[in-house]
Amino acid sequence: ILYIVKCILVGYPGSQRIRKASEYLTKKYLPAFQCIYIEYTGGIQGWSKFLIDYLKEIHDEYIIFALDDYLVANYMDMGKFLSIKMNGAVCAKLCYANAEENESYPVTTQYTLWDRRYLIELLGKIQTPWEFEMQGSEIFKKTKQRALFVPCLKYFTNSSLSGRWEGAKLDGLSEEDVKVIQTLI
Repeated sequence: ILYIVKCILVGYPGSQRIRKASEYLTKKYLPAFQCIYIEYTGGIQGWSKFLIDYLKEIHDEYIIFALDDYLVANYMDMGKFLSIKMNGAVCAKLCYANAEENESYPVTTQYTLWDRRYLIELLGKIQTPWEFEMQGSEIFKKTKQRALFVPCLKYFTNSSLSGRWEGAKLDGLSEEDVKVIQTLI
């Protein structure tokens, strides 16, 4: 059984709009996690090197990693990470219960529990978040790594890496949370 210490959210230009909502939900529903918000403001080609340098300074064996635009609607589900048995898997992804998506893209920037050493190794083979999901998934499958998929609820937002704001999807959140978030975004 893992006892997760760090949940790392990576911000980037265009995602600042949802940072306060992210911090609100994180503090409310993830009090057992040390949530770290790091802002990436460099060119897109330097994204993976930035993360590798950051992750090398962390000594935890496992970390939760995500881009900050993937907020899970019900953060209580993240408590599932506390009881995951990895049994040789290098990552465990909170996901939709969609087998096709999971098989196609086992590597994503959604909330995923990673073996930190493997995440660093994978980031060393790509440069951008898009490559992380596309090429990273291909590398992952070719090397026959194993991922666990942990079904969760809907996402809070679907903003994109381009900074395009498509609006909040507040499904699954309490009325109180919706009211607070609407004042924050």
